[in-house]
Amino acid sequence: MEAAPVSVPHRSRRSLAIEFGVLFGVLPVLAAFADGRIPLLVMLGSAATACLVMLVGDPAFDRRGLWNAGPAMPGHPSRELWRVLGTFVVAGGALTALVAWARPEILFYFPRARPELYALVMLAYPVLSVIAQNVVYRAFIFHRYRDLFTDPRDMILASALAFGFAHVIFQNVLAVLLTAVGGLLFARTYARTRSLVLASIEHTLYGWLIITIGLGWYVYLGAVR
Repeated sequence: MEAAPVSVPHRSRRSLAIEFGVLFGVLPVLAAFADGRIPLLVMLGSAATACLVMLVGDPAFDRRGLWNAGPAMPGHPSRELWRVLGTFVVAGGALTALVAWARPEILFYFPRARPELYALVMLAYPVLSVIAQNVVYRAFIFHRYRDLFTDPRDMILASALAFGFAHVIFQNVLAVLLTAVGGLLFARTYARTRSLVLASIEHTLYGWLIITIGLGWYVYLGAVR
């Protein structure tokens, strides 16, 4: 028999809104002005650790979402993996074609010019970046602010905007726009499946694509002027 859910008093929507604004509005701006004094991976790792501790310590949080790999399996009845892959093929192909047309000089420049570094980045990216970002911008936001964004569409939009705005640290508009669009996809996947595993797989695919076709320059600290 399953244990009865623990009743946890909810904070006011006003206090949640203020907290959300500070964490995902004010702090990214302050980080952008830090001018690289705090390494990006240190900031991201610290934020993810704090969010994970809060989630695990909250009895109302369903921890199964952190390792729910079912929807990421090819044979899962929801077929969510195939939806993710199909969308990636179409969107990824369109984005690659756009880069080939608008900025042909950067297309595949990284893997051609620095193949060893490119391979290292591709290996490290999911482990050092993707997992932490999904803990913060999917698992944490969806749980922590469920009483603020009660409509699933509002929650998806809030997650996407927070994720996109976090990239203001790179000080270019394209980084914010690209990641906000990606954030919509990843948040929608998480909302549909509550699988951080599948959302992370999707995030990794698009991140690898961005790095490979030359747009990684805009979402990397080297792009900061």
